Amino acid sequence: MTLTFYWEPTLYSILISVLWIFRDTTLILWARTMKKRGTQSKYTNLLLITGIILLTWSSISFFLPDVYLSHFPFPEESEIAMYNTIIFLYIFIPIFLAIFLGVALLLYFYNMYYQHDKKALLGPGIFLLGYVIFIFFMIISFSISVFDNSLFSTTYELYLIGIIITRSIPVVGISFIFFYSIKINNDFLIMFCGLFFAYLTIFLLFSINNTIIYFHYSW
Repeated sequence: MTLTFYWEPTLYSILISVLWIFRDTTLILWARTMKKRGTQSKYTNLLLITGIILLTWSSISFFLPDVYLSHFPFPEESEIAMYNTIIFLYIFIPIFLAIFLGVALLLYFYNMYYQHDKKALLGPGIFLLGYVIFIFFMIISFSISVFDNSLFSTTYELYLIGIIITRSIPVVGISFIFFYSIKINNDFLIMFCGLFFAYLTIFLLFSINNTIIYFHYSW
């Protein structure tokens, strides 16, 4: 059997999971607060549903096992297909959820603030655009790695740089939402944006660090 499942939580994974849970909880609290005030109920309901889905995924994902594919002996086609499917789901479910969140934020800010302040859509728009670009980049990269691994290997430097660029855009978007939340003085929104910014920044710094290490040893 060349396909191995294992679950080895680390301090890093625990801290990230706790950060996710707190982030998603603040989104739920924000939506519930807005709902109690009777503010745009259909869009706060969408945000509430989004928060519940995100919180559910954050809780479940911590217990999902990692998967390892050994090439000695060479794996069967069914094992390769299963491995690629699992990796695809692990990569793309959080991105799909982030896009869903971006749509919910865009609709909320459009109906709440856009009529009085056109800048209200700047943050949600950049955030959503960033994740749309990111998912297309990841789909292309994942497809190349699966169907033409040699090409992926020769363009790996471009992949690393692309990861940094595409991950930077949502960071900019959530930063604008964070500053706007301070402007409208919404406590739970401020907390949510701050936690989301911390999460995105950690992953961006992780990507930058990996890229620096790779170029350092490849040179």
